[in-house]
Amino acid sequence: MLEYYAAGAGLRLAQIVIYSSLWIVIGLFVAAFFRRVLGAERTRKFFGNGTRRGLLVGWLMGMLIPVCSLGVIPIVREMHRSRVQGGTIIAFGLTAPLFNPLSVLYGLTLSDPIAIITFSFCSLLIVSGLGFLWDWLYPVNESKIETKPEKSPAYGIKRMVSMLDSCATEAAGPALLFIVIGMLSSAIVATLLPFGYLQGGLEQTNLLAPVKVSAIATPIYTTPLLAMSQIGGMFQHGNSIGAAFSLLILGAGINLGLVVCYAKLLGVRRILLFLTLLVGTTLALAYTISEPLYPEGVEYAGHSHAFDVYSNPFNSAQSKPAEVAGRKAAEFWLENELGGTYLLVGLIFLGVVFRSIRKMAGLEAWYQIANTNAGKYDKALPGWVLAATMMLLLVGISIGSCYIYYPGPKEVLAGMDNVNTECVLASRNKKWEAAEHWIRVSDDFSRRLEIGVYLRHGPVDEFQSTTAQLYREKLDELKHSVDDQDSSRIVEQAIAVQDAYRRMKKIFKQKYCD
Repeated sequence: MLEYYAAGAGLRLAQIVIYSSLWIVIGLFVAAFFRRVLGAERTRKFFGNGTRRGLLVGWLMGMLIPVCSLGVIPIVREMHRSRVQGGTIIAFGLTAPLFNPLSVLYGLTLSDPIAIITFSFCSLLIVSGLGFLWDWLYPVNESKIETKPEKSPAYGIKRMVSMLDSCATEAAGPALLFIVIGMLSSAIVATLLPFGYLQGGLEQTNLLAPVKVSAIATPIYTTPLLAMSQIGGMFQHGNSIGAAFSLLILGAGINLGLVVCYAKLLGVRRILLFLTLLVGTTLALAYTISEPLYPEGVEYAGHSHAFDVYSNPFNSAQSKPAEVAGRKAAEFWLENELGGTYLLVGLIFLGVVFRSIRKMAGLEAWYQIANTNAGKYDKALPGWVLAATMMLLLVGISIGSCYIYYPGPKEVLAGMDNVNTECVLASRNKKWEAAEHWIRVSDDFSRRLEIGVYLRHGPVDEFQSTTAQLYREKLDELKHSVDDQDSSRIVEQAIAVQDAYRRMKKIFKQKYCD
């Protein structure tokens, strides 16, 4: 039994590290930019400190910066160091993990666009309301803010080195502790929840569905993209819309590591009040929008695999769980590692080095020494120009990543031929682990197909979208049998998947490839 829990926790922790690493690296570099390029005073001005627009700026900046609820931790710490108002920190810290150009686009193609727009509007209500209330309860007198005088690093290579220094030092500093807390809490909760625990009980008719999701959402970790894909699955399978909203706000928007970070920076009692209000307002809005947003003609499928990643990956009868966990972790690495893990580990190592040599080498003093050999093209750009450039660059990277991550329909269908064949063959031959892997990949490819079409040709026609949805439904039925290792209908279901794929491929090729 101990091996069962240890293997489940190890696999979930490995998945979380791989999922989150790139988002965390982005958050570290954004925090370093605020510290070394803008500085404390200009960071406060950037976020509209002392003005009514502070909450709106926090919300908008959160929408633009692509980070997760772990990646936002170093940014929140830097905003607090710069004495940005608590309400603005709350607004930014909640919004940044929820929405960015990549996740919003993903959500718009997998769910009813009006639902994602409504979710965005409701999130604005929550973060603005809580931010305003925070500033009202705990006002800060701008004129009494005391900050230590800071000198900006010299322009050029020294400023770049100082940014790397700040980024790496934060990666190996207190932010790492909060990030580890968030990761471990999610792995522990996932291990304690039995396999398949969340496959039922989240239907629209279950009034307690939003409460059930809210109870486990904060300790777990999810990325904006993963949350959006799960919300899309909930719409398609007839799950509770209120539960989907609770998952977005309390799951993607916050985690236990971020809560502990808030408590350390802003006070334990204040954060307990904040959490109480956050859960209360989230549930109130969840029940308000649940019925109006429920898609017409969708019936509950009876079960859902959308939340399997939040429970133990193994059932208690799993043989050799440690061996299987190692194999699945390796497969997950090959599918999802984009270089973020290497970057994060490298920054932590550099952080240890910078901490060791900072005083001995006099780095802070060296950063301040102006470069007297600047060339004629070396211009000192204002901080606001650099800040605007950074924001535009982040948005551009997000949009460009959309086209890379979601290729055109012709390229996706070419890859899906092999993926679907592997899925069907593994299922028919009762190779349960391989079948589970290829079912997941096939489902992901079908979603990328729709999003790739959306990017290049506009909204997907209802007919084409229906064939893709039918294909995913057949995959879901097949996965249910694979999870139970039920061979009674496995061949019939595999043939149904193959037929659904052929129909989908024919329709999409006729419309978008010919």
